[in-house]
Amino acid sequence: MVNILLSLRLFNHPVVYKAVKPYVKENDKIAVLTYSFFKMFCETKESYEAYYEQDGPYFEKIATSFEVFGIDRKQILWIDYYKDSKEEAIKKLNEADIIYLPGGAPDEMMQRIIEKDLLDTLKSLDKTFIGVSAGTMIQFKDYYIAPDKEYPSFSEEKGLGLVDGFYAEVHFRRRNKQKKAIKKVWKKYHKDMYVIPDDGCIIVDDHKLTTYHTARKYYNQKGKIKR
Repeated sequence: MVNILLSLRLFNHPVVYKAVKPYVKENDKIAVLTYSFFKMFCETKESYEAYYEQDGPYFEKIATSFEVFGIDRKQILWIDYYKDSKEEAIKKLNEADIIYLPGGAPDEMMQRIIEKDLLDTLKSLDKTFIGVSAGTMIQFKDYYIAPDKEYPSFSEEKGLGLVDGFYAEVHFRRRNKQKKAIKKVWKKYHKDMYVIPDDGCIIVDDHKLTTYHTARKYYNQKGKIKR
């Protein structure tokens, strides 16, 4: 299994492109799990479809971003939250070479994965997972949410369990709330703490972790800050 952990979908960034390119082949099929939407922004099926439906504005963003790897939009398997049954979703996940987990609401994405009974399927797939923001967070066995404009308070959550042994802070901008959350989690668990700024990337390939560009270890297990 390969786990690619990003904050933004910056595939056109030279360092990110070089890091990700070996894992994305021109003939690969990519399953996009569009379960990460905030309910407060997409309250109805109609509002969801207006943005997330295949060939809609969000699909175009995903398709365009993968063009840098030579991926044609016909190779993108769109898993629709409302239209696809469990069986249809599993068929697309099994058919794909890469599972793409978008950004958005990590806790709501996990709730929908459980609701659709896809948790065991996702955990069993020996494929390449590419996650962005929320899609990075839920790849972990356990993750936390630092306070921001969508989440007013700190929380700890359960993820897919594809990655374990360390924690990562996405969209790291040296904000005090982020630093406090990182320190709080380290004090409780004493695990390595990594940060992924918007132009950073972490790849875990068969349990081997490599950081790229601005992504780095922030605390080691002893609590020493890595500059």
